[in-house]
Amino acid sequence: MHRDIDRLIAKVRRDYPDVAVEQLRVSHPGADDDGLWFFKHPSTSSEVQVESSTGAVPFLIESDREAPAEALTIEQGMALVVARLGLGAGTA
Repeated sequence: MHRDIDRLIAKVRRDYPDVAVEQLRVSHPGADDDGLWFFKHPSTSSEVQVESSTGAVPFLIESDREAPAEALTIEQGMALVVARLGLGAGTA
């Protein structure tokens, strides 16, 4: 079964295939919280962080563009990630 973060990543990559996503690499897998993903697009210097210790919504979405926000659904997470990367229709 896929986690909400997996669904979010799939939706972002479907609409914006150039978006790179990397999960935080921790020193002690299983002991350290690795619930942080970084979204980056080559057209911008901005990076968006999505945090969820379980991989389930809600997500905490952070970037250098805006104040942190909570996404209660995958769709809200998608909208926040896309907006904070400065992407829109036709920029994929």
